[in-house]
Amino acid sequence: MFVVNFKEREELPVELPGSKNATMRWLVGKQDGARTYAMRFFEIKPGGIIPLHTHPEKHETFILEGEAKLLGGEEDTVAKKGDVVFVPPNQPHGYENTHGSKVFRSIDVIPLLKKD
Repeated sequence: MFVVNFKEREELPVELPGSKNATMRWLVGKQDGARTYAMRFFEIKPGGIIPLHTHPEKHETFILEGEAKLLGGEEDTVAKKGDVVFVPPNQPHGYENTHGSKVFRSIDVIPLLKKD
């Protein structure tokens, strides 16, 4: 067991091509001995985007602050503070904070897939 402040985790730019003003931190992951799930913290500043993309792992997202347009779902869907977003495996998705004035902050929980 351990306790760590999220600010002690390295803040990394989101490296997905087309991303802008978006960062993430691995809060719990393989580096901590996690075997099945990981937890990540994301921030998208006003004017920022994590563009449409897919990956084989599902994820659950809890919105902590701000709001962002969801890309790849129903048109004009906005996720805001207190909302939960579920993204199935391989579903195109992304987040756009181009109209908000606050930082969009969220927690993602993802399974750690075994990769050959």
